[in-house]
Amino acid sequence: MTSSESSVLRARTITRVLLLATVVTGLLNGGLYFGMLTLASGDAQAALFVLFLAVAVLQTLLGVGTFVAGVVYALRMRSAGQSMASALGMAMLGTLGSVGGVVGGTLGLGFVALASGVAGGAWGRPLRIRGRVRHPELRDGSDWTEGDEPDVTGLDEPTRVALEALWLHDAQKEHASVPAFARVAWTLVAVGAPAELVSRTFTAAQEEIAHTRLCFALAAGYGGRSHSVESMPDLLVSGLDVKGDAFVHLALESLNDGCLLEDYNADVAAACRDACREPVTGAVLACIAREERDHAELSWSILAFCLERGGHAVRDALLRAGQRLAKIPRPTAVSGEKLALVSRADADALRAHGRLPDSEWASLYETRLRSTESRLEALLSGARASARASAAHGALHASAAP
Repeated sequence: MTSSESSVLRARTITRVLLLATVVTGLLNGGLYFGMLTLASGDAQAALFVLFLAVAVLQTLLGVGTFVAGVVYALRMRSAGQSMASALGMAMLGTLGSVGGVVGGTLGLGFVALASGVAGGAWGRPLRIRGRVRHPELRDGSDWTEGDEPDVTGLDEPTRVALEALWLHDAQKEHASVPAFARVAWTLVAVGAPAELVSRTFTAAQEEIAHTRLCFALAAGYGGRSHSVESMPDLLVSGLDVKGDAFVHLALESLNDGCLLEDYNADVAAACRDACREPVTGAVLACIAREERDHAELSWSILAFCLERGGHAVRDALLRAGQRLAKIPRPTAVSGEKLALVSRADADALRAHGRLPDSEWASLYETRLRSTESRLEALLSGARASARASAAHGALHASAAP
């Protein structure tokens, strides 16, 4: 074999190996993306996402490598007087592979943004179905509208449109909180929780129904029309959506969605209430602030119950979760799709009707995050001390036995 033939053979082998690796990583990434969409939730979903991004980066690099190797292969084929068609075809496939890696990574980031609920905050407990935050779509109707309407005197059209959209968004999220709390109650019953916790959870669900009606009433007052909600058939097939240890699942969900996010919701609602100058809207915000705070306290009580009954598995899971609290995306004042609409409204009028800018939401979140971390640390420290005391008492009792 001549040196020219050996060079061509080596270039062809390298190109084929890189192309095969690009195809394999592309298929693997497709499977990981499907898993994020349908098979995993919580920590498992987060782990899949990290792996997905790593594979997407690898696919991109392998695709670029295949393109470079294919071009080198083509040049050596030309030097040897042979056709470059197959080599250039491999180079083009490598390019497609690298583009696929970039597109896949972008889709993954978009999915996580939607799943994490960073598209805009609202009151209420998040409803997750297969790991994704969900809420009902809107339709015409008034069967979920109950409450007084605000005074809209002096508001221009863009501001009224913005306020209607914001309160409709809140109504959708509050509505989703109803099945979210129903699922918590169902899980509590499944793990043998005391009646007091189950009763408080059903009370929270009833309060979320009232919040939904009040939000729809405010939206109707600002927009001059009533809305209701579409059905949510996904709820019929998702069930409890509990994987693994039920106490761990309940504790982690309570920490993230209740102890942190609902306490934060109460902070924001209270700040909005203080800024609001419209009496009807202010009364609704006061109600939401008070009852969301109660819901957060319920979550802390559920956390304590899970620690008591779930033992080391719950403590270890909460310890890890506490270290990740700062990574939870902050709910924003306005969703991305409504930014343009809200930007056309009068900022002073929005504040007077209980809507604060995102910069003020951000400062409230930092304070709430630090408070949640501190309270969790104290709770875990107390649980560890209690466990040590119980172990010491047990050892003493055993040594005293005849």
